[in-house]
Amino acid sequence: MTQEGLAELANAQVERNTGTPGAMDADYISKLERGLHTWPNKHYRRALREVTGASTDIDLGFYSTRNKAATVARDPSVVTQGSDDVRRQAFLRALTATVAGVAAGSPVAEAVGRAATGDAPARVGATDVRQVDHAITLFGEWQDLYGGGVCRDALAGQVRWATQLLNARATDQVRNDLHRSVGFLADVAGWGAFDAGHHDTARQYFRLALHCAEQAGDWGLRANVLSDMARQEVYLGRPDDGLSLIELAQVRQDRQTPTVRAMLSTVRARTLAKVNRGEDCYAAVLTAEDHFSSQKPSEDPPWITYFNAADLAGDTGHALLDVALAGRHVDDARRRLRQSVAGYSAAQARARAFSLGKLAVLELTVGDAGQGIAYAEQALDAGAPLKSRRAHDDLVEVRKALGRHPNLPGASDLRSRFTEAISAWAA
Repeated sequence: MTQEGLAELANAQVERNTGTPGAMDADYISKLERGLHTWPNKHYRRALREVTGASTDIDLGFYSTRNKAATVARDPSVVTQGSDDVRRQAFLRALTATVAGVAAGSPVAEAVGRAATGDAPARVGATDVRQVDHAITLFGEWQDLYGGGVCRDALAGQVRWATQLLNARATDQVRNDLHRSVGFLADVAGWGAFDAGHHDTARQYFRLALHCAEQAGDWGLRANVLSDMARQEVYLGRPDDGLSLIELAQVRQDRQTPTVRAMLSTVRARTLAKVNRGEDCYAAVLTAEDHFSSQKPSEDPPWITYFNAADLAGDTGHALLDVALAGRHVDDARRRLRQSVAGYSAAQARARAFSLGKLAVLELTVGDAGQGIAYAEQALDAGAPLKSRRAHDDLVEVRKALGRHPNLPGASDLRSRFTEAISAWAA
């Protein structure tokens, strides 16, 4: 059985078990065989056991790095040479195939089926592509300032409008550019849905974005979408799945600019922290910063231009938060989060609110509680107005941290203000 053949059978088995296809490919199987990835997510482990007839995970050489006492008998004869050049079609086949199965009635289902209404224009050109790009800028800035929930319906309409353009006649260049732009717009919509707490809708948008990235042959856009999907899995408490997704995103990083590689490394750092690999997380943070130091903005694709020094500091500080709360790299996390707060522009209100919330939790838990009170007040002022489920959840975490200091001056009153803001958001 070839590596690609095993991946296809295992992906199909994942679909039979869970209803969603797996996303393994030949390169991923090679990494398992070589021991570069020792603990796939539980659905992948089950599928590989069933396909190969293995009784246990250890029979396949799998072990969790969280259990240092685990002993694994490994046979060097099974190690094979993996392919460095992953075939795009094989790599994304499972994920993009799900686009056709999007639930009826969702914004993406309507977008994909728009051609059947007869509303699609007969022909599209560069002007249409620029209109999609304008929508990307407009809604991206809107979400950064007010949160993903503020423009949900309007953005759904834009996705439906943009997707119908894909059914019109166009030159090869226009069609390629259009797929790239529609994919970027779908990713913005997916991120907004994720931010607002509409996770099923977010997944549907992300799948549409992956489909468009595949059609455009755009490895960078594909990596960005997969990184967003990884962030969502971490947020939902599935860091192992998030780690698998970000590893897929990082395939063939030689095709990515240093800025893109930096962003991907920050996401990997966050997933590693969530699976209790604190030192690996810190190493990934340093890797991200090393990549960023080599950035050449003139070479970056349009979708990564948002990622500046403040975003790097915020993402790496966020990644290190869990490590810091366990008592390690506290100063490293604090310094990066402070840098992000100081560096975010007024248009990045949502990102600034997140960093303030993380700083408050850090100081209230393992640092200067008085400073934590000050950060908590700023986090409340910044986060309460946002139409963001993630911002709401951050307020909940800060309130919980305030509960550790009932006798600290101002803590009790501030906690009551948090409770009011949280209740008002839920209403």
